[in-house]
Amino acid sequence: MVPLSGSTFSMGSNDDLSERPIHRVSVKPFSMSKTPITVREWNNCAEAKACPFTATGRDDAPITDVSWNDAKQFVAWLAEATQKPYRLPSEAEWEYAARGGTQTTYWWGDQFRNGMVNCKNCLDTAAGEQPLKVGILKPNPFGLHDMGGGVDQWVEDCWHKNYQGAPSDGSAWTSDGDCTSRVIRSGSWRNDARSARPASRDRYDAVVRYPTHGFRVALSREDKP
Repeated sequence: MVPLSGSTFSMGSNDDLSERPIHRVSVKPFSMSKTPITVREWNNCAEAKACPFTATGRDDAPITDVSWNDAKQFVAWLAEATQKPYRLPSEAEWEYAARGGTQTTYWWGDQFRNGMVNCKNCLDTAAGEQPLKVGILKPNPFGLHDMGGGVDQWVEDCWHKNYQGAPSDGSAWTSDGDCTSRVIRSGSWRNDARSARPASRDRYDAVVRYPTHGFRVALSREDKP
C-alpha cells in the first residue's frame, strides 16, 4: 500500500463527453495498493473459500477475468482477514492517484510515449499482447505502477454518463446512476493509448467477468495498512 496525502485536483477532461465537465475534487488522505491485485493475492482468498474461483497463470501477474462483484468479495475477505476496512477506490481517488500530482494528458506529459504503459501497440515487444508481471514498468510520481494499461480496474462508483452532479469530496458516486453497471478505469493491454489516459473512463455490467478486468484496493488513511 502506498500512502497518498490527498489534495484538490481537476478531474476529467474535454476529450470525451463522459469526462465532462472538468471539475474540482478534494480527495482525503488514503492509501492505494502499489499494483493491481495479483493472481497470488487472489488465490489466497480462493484458498480461504472466500473468493469464487482459483485463478491460473503466473503468481505475479495481475488477476483478470473478475467481475465487480468478485472484486467486492475479495475486499470483504481482505478486510475481515486484516481487521482493516479495505475497499475499492472511488473513481475520484483512482484518477487522483493515476495523475500522480499532474494535470497533463498522461502523467509524464501531454504526448504519448511508447514503453510507459502496457496497451495495444504501446510497447516495443510482443509482451504487450498480454498482461505483464505487475510493477515492471516505471511508476508514476506517486510510486504507483500500472495506473494505465495492463488491466482494466474496477472502482466503487455506479455508472453516470458524465460528471454533472458528481461529488466534490472524492467519495464514490453511488446514487442517481446505473448501479447495474460500475465504472472501470485504466484501459488494458488490449486497448489503445487513449484508454491509458488518467481521465479515460468506461463501464461494464457488475456481474460479468471479462478477460481484461482486474482491480486494486484502497484504504482510508486513518486506518494504517
